[in-house]
Amino acid sequence: MAADLRLEKYVQRKVSRGREYFYFRTVQHGEEFRRKLPHPFDTEYRAAYDKAHYAAFGTFPGQFESQTSIRALCRDHAKSERYIRLSKNSRTLRNLALDMMVERWGAFEAAGIRPVLAQALYDSLASRPATANRRADDRSAVFDWGRLRGSCDDNPFRRIERVQSEESYEPWPEEALQKLLSEGRPEIVKVVLMAVYTGQRREDLLRRLSDDCITAGVWYVVQGKTKTPVPVPLLPVAMSIVDMERGAKKTANIVDPRRPLLTNSRGEPWTSSGFGAAWGTELIRLKLKPRRKDEIAADQFRATFHGLRHTNATMIANAVARNPEVFGGIARVKAMLGHLTEAMSKHYARQAEAEHMNRETALLIPEIGKLPSWIGNQSG
Repeated sequence: MAADLRLEKYVQRKVSRGREYFYFRTVQHGEEFRRKLPHPFDTEYRAAYDKAHYAAFGTFPGQFESQTSIRALCRDHAKSERYIRLSKNSRTLRNLALDMMVERWGAFEAAGIRPVLAQALYDSLASRPATANRRADDRSAVFDWGRLRGSCDDNPFRRIERVQSEESYEPWPEEALQKLLSEGRPEIVKVVLMAVYTGQRREDLLRRLSDDCITAGVWYVVQGKTKTPVPVPLLPVAMSIVDMERGAKKTANIVDPRRPLLTNSRGEPWTSSGFGAAWGTELIRLKLKPRRKDEIAADQFRATFHGLRHTNATMIANAVARNPEVFGGIARVKAMLGHLTEAMSKHYARQAEAEHMNRETALLIPEIGKLPSWIGNQSG
């Protein structure tokens, strides 16, 4: 009887309505892999089992797995401190890249992956440039990690040709930004103004702008993406928004200095997905973005949140370009946004120097139009 069979590893038996079913089943990175198998007595069973084993692990049963294979590289990376320190969202995206590498190249030697193979994998996602570029960045990070640990001698993703994403990061035109500020919902406008006046990324604004990081009008943020510490002076508009959120916390009897300050319409800190959905809905409502991507004209401005960061950089760059000797050149943009190379990091190692520069830099941002009447006119 089948119930008395000694089933091989990963084989699962199910009985339904008196009939027996056999499956090859395993779980990797939280995802179930499952393939139906013939009955172990059937002649097709052995070939089906071997095929399922290879599909799941990149090796046939009993086959030696090289410690420098792509599968081993991905597995070891997923156990590394570098991987563990990634944010939850970044780990999710990294897993997608790891899974595709294992699926396509699992049994291959990491040192045998050439740029032509990396390019082919990239091109398989080229119809979605933003996704293709993010996956390439993650795979490049894995190869860099493995290169320093003897898995390979080169990073094949460093020399691939990329396509430009349809998601534009161009600075916002004045009329589009003014429409958002004057007609947008207050909970969205507050985040937008903080982005324009600080130049920081969305995740940092939503998750890392809190009372315990603000001292004497300066927001000391350690950026989530780059881990770069940046002292960001808060100009009057930004401080007005901070004070509004502080007042709302006080009214709600909330005493938590680590609680993110920027909140949604219900007075709760934004989540990434919640803001993303509200942001997209608001752009469509204001007709700053069409409902469908295929409705965007070739030369039409593409409204993105990250474009607000570029708006900040453009304002500063335009100001310093007029007199770089006085204003210090493009280094101001890099210091303010946290885009510091290793050499620049050493140059601006002393926090006091960076803070002094950024206080002056913030003054270069001009008024960006007529602000909503509720900014800076709050009582209590």
